[in-house]
Amino acid sequence: MKFLIANLLFLIWASSAFAQVSTIRVLDRATGDPIIQAHVKSGEETVIATTDTDGFVSINRDDHPVIILTAVGYKTREFMLRPGMETLYMNPEIYRNETGLLVLANREGENNVQAYQQQHHAQNMDQFLDKIDGVSTNKRGAFAWEPVIRGQSDQRMNLMIDGMQVFKACVDKMDPITSYVESSNLSELHIDKSGSDVASSGGGNSSINLITRRAEPESFSMNVSTGYRLPDNYRTLSVAGNTSDRTGRHAVRFSGSYKKADDFVSGNGTQINNSQYEKLNLNVSYRHRLPSNHIVEANYITDKAYDVGYPALLMDATKALADIGQVRFNFAPTDRSWRVETIQIYANAIRHTMDDYSRDVENRDVMGGMHMPMFGETFTAGTRVNGQAEIARHSFEWFLEGYNSRAYGDMEMNSLDPNIEDMFIYNLQDVTTWQGNIGLKHRFMISDDLLLKAEQNIALKNLDTGSERFASFFEGLYNRELNTRPNILLSASGNLLWMPFDDWSFSGSLVYSERMGNHMERFGHYIYNYTDGYFYDGNPWLKTERAINTDLNTTWETDSHSISLSLFHKQYYNYIDGILSETTGNTGLEFKRYENVGDATITGGEFRSLNRLGHLLSVENRVSYLYARNQTLGEPLPLIPPIKGFSTLHLHFGENRLMGELEWAAAQKRIAQTASIEDVTGSFAVLNLTWEREWLNGSLTSILRASNLLDRYYHTHTSIGNIPEAGRSIMVSFSYAF
Repeated sequence: MKFLIANLLFLIWASSAFAQVSTIRVLDRATGDPIIQAHVKSGEETVIATTDTDGFVSINRDDHPVIILTAVGYKTREFMLRPGMETLYMNPEIYRNETGLLVLANREGENNVQAYQQQHHAQNMDQFLDKIDGVSTNKRGAFAWEPVIRGQSDQRMNLMIDGMQVFKACVDKMDPITSYVESSNLSELHIDKSGSDVASSGGGNSSINLITRRAEPESFSMNVSTGYRLPDNYRTLSVAGNTSDRTGRHAVRFSGSYKKADDFVSGNGTQINNSQYEKLNLNVSYRHRLPSNHIVEANYITDKAYDVGYPALLMDATKALADIGQVRFNFAPTDRSWRVETIQIYANAIRHTMDDYSRDVENRDVMGGMHMPMFGETFTAGTRVNGQAEIARHSFEWFLEGYNSRAYGDMEMNSLDPNIEDMFIYNLQDVTTWQGNIGLKHRFMISDDLLLKAEQNIALKNLDTGSERFASFFEGLYNRELNTRPNILLSASGNLLWMPFDDWSFSGSLVYSERMGNHMERFGHYIYNYTDGYFYDGNPWLKTERAINTDLNTTWETDSHSISLSLFHKQYYNYIDGILSETTGNTGLEFKRYENVGDATITGGEFRSLNRLGHLLSVENRVSYLYARNQTLGEPLPLIPPIKGFSTLHLHFGENRLMGELEWAAAQKRIAQTASIEDVTGSFAVLNLTWEREWLNGSLTSILRASNLLDRYYHTHTSIGNIPEAGRSIMVSFSYAF
């Protein structure tokens, strides 16, 4: 069936037609003035033309039936070109916004990509992600929340930085990839909820791609921001700047931030011990334009976190270090039928050191009477090439990618009892992942208002361990010889977009994907799972997990209103999960092994409305719901949030912006009792207020924010160990641009 789906999507072809060139004028919706130097894009990165001084641009409608318009100070918009279309309007940004956010549910179906705004520069990445409908976070304290898309976390979603594969080093998931990019250094946030972007990012999995800011050929600029919050004494300082020479051939951008916080206080005034953290982030980007107009970009991120407390876990992070680098070569546009657009070479190293020396280990229930310092690291290097091609008047995008990743983790068991010998355990020893894949993207105009997009991806992937001793453990555990072989993984997607009217669209997608168990599921040893209280061992003989996702979306959008509804259903086969081992050894600990346990489903939907009520007032409402079930066990999947939502009121007058936000969630009574140790979570509603004001002609911005204004005591269903959320807090921050 998987070959049939991939081949059917690949073989769909559009009828040939004579080339038609359309001359279009791009105007400001509010004033009617022409927009100069607006970029016309085909796809996410390729600029095919720019508007002239009168706002005109000529486009070959056969080659580019769907375009994306971007311009400084305007919302990015996507248009499907039709015969007779002469004018396109762009809407000015309503709010000051330094971060673009592109949220992809059905990709083409999300036409109103204005949808999300980062509301203030002092907002952490964790808080930013947690407020997106369809996205939740698994929380282990105040730092580094783990993002989850539609109930799919970690191994069932892809987290990337600038398209790079980056793998966490901590076996206890204390270091999600999103913690390495500061929101102030974020250019765009690409979220593919359905996994339909199979060719370039997710391989059929939901994905988050953090696109960082790069050096730009513009005059010198700098921004300095600082903030302070009570009662946890959170303080932050960040500096960012960009400069280039007069010719614009050389450009450099740099940014740095420092954060430190003490233990936070919950809604009932209780201090949550071991919730402190300290963090430093630096980013440097260089851009050089060659005489041939090819562009070379280099980027380096280093992120250092120290003294990170995790109140929900057995230990804390003494040190978390990340070094992430890349070089990208952007080729100048060409009319060749087969062309390379970008070549990216990258490498990253993640290191994580944990210990429990500040904990009362003698009286704890799990692994009591001993200290367990742990260390983990991953090193990943890869190459990615993307381009476009044309065969028999059909244009399509293609991608090539290959990467290699090595993972290591160990744990000491130092007993406080002199009569018990110390032990040393490898959680991961020389575990290597390598993958190569090729992807294709096609677009076909079926009619003037109907677009078909098809994508295919074929990957060759292998996981193995270079340690014979480590391999022998699994051979003894499963009583079979280890002989790992590469797996061929197929994924394909089809997406139909119908636009019967300019302001109304309907779309549907079908995604087929295959997934191997990751390095933890296949070769992890003695991994403690905090959600169910068991220690886990990997299984190198896991079968390929398969999934089929269907997604439906409808969006109605005018200049002042946008309403969107998405419904989806995902069916898993050969679902990978832990099952209780028959023997637990002489340690008294209970172990699980990863196995293919059967089938599972996740069904849900998201509703979003944005309404501008005049020039001063706007209202946003977002609601999301998930229903997930392990069909084999006949019970809910664990850590599935209940129906939840956000309602936000924006008031903008002069240099002032006021925002009131109501965050709420219903009670979650559907809990996993066999596969986890969940309990019922109560409902809650939290009120936040923000006042933002610009001074000195917009150069200085101040923000005063009161979170959890009513000091509500609560915890979310995805809080590991039921750690409560922070109570009332007051934060003031300033940002100065010059």
